[in-house]
Amino acid sequence: MDTYPIRLVAEDELAAFLAVDQHASHGAPMSERAHANFLARLEFGRTLAAFDGDTIVGGTGAFSFQMRVPGAMAAVAGVSLVAVLPSHRRQGILSALMRRQLADVSERGEAVAVLFASESGIYGRYGYGRASWHAAYRLQRGEGTLAPGAPADPGLRLRIAEPLSARAELAKVYDLALAERPGLYARTEPWWDRLLTDLHSEDGSSQQIRCVLAEDDSGPRAYAVFTSTECWDEGTTCSAGTWSANSTPGCARWMTRCCTCWPTRAGSGLWSAMGCGCGW
Repeated sequence: MDTYPIRLVAEDELAAFLAVDQHASHGAPMSERAHANFLARLEFGRTLAAFDGDTIVGGTGAFSFQMRVPGAMAAVAGVSLVAVLPSHRRQGILSALMRRQLADVSERGEAVAVLFASESGIYGRYGYGRASWHAAYRLQRGEGTLAPGAPADPGLRLRIAEPLSARAELAKVYDLALAERPGLYARTEPWWDRLLTDLHSEDGSSQQIRCVLAEDDSGPRAYAVFTSTECWDEGTTCSAGTWSANSTPGCARWMTRCCTCWPTRAGSGLWSAMGCGCGW
């Protein structure tokens, strides 16, 4: 008999399952808005827990994605919610969860499991390897310029838009990138909601999500979606953002012009990952 049996999580066990993740990641309970969005994305049939008696002490989950791989779209498992209580570490629970999860992935016919690693050193033993990199930048005002000679397109113009109202245009750009950029995954409505809506406060006021489109007469060619936070104690405004674009020359120049004129410091994560972490 297994010391810590593993099985699927029932709906009435979800709160206890999430509490393990919060303990492991030093997190806090989700807002009501975030929880509703999470439930829209959660797959109970892929959410596993390890039990010590009746108590959940570890868990992992996966989201079903269609992801671009070289030459095709492939069904992949987006691994997430990997956690073990601090009181039960170094007892083989994580290894047992990983083996069970990867067996389930294989049975589903998915050739790839992907993740964003909060602790990358853990996952190599289970067969994961680095597929891409994450980049972060810290810029002073005036430093966010492109090199001389970068491509420019005089036909492009910028438009600030309300993110939710621009969803169809954002999706058009994203789908163009999805067709040629390995590591991107197809976004369903709940995943777009997660990107474009502030889910961390009940009234949506804690973070202002902003959107800028670069477009020409044929329609949108690139976009930036980002948040900004005032940091008056340092006399600065800090900004973090992600952007996706097709390969139209000049789009990067225009997006940089718009997105670095407001903050004095900016951080940007540009990723095209096919597998290196556990938060989606």
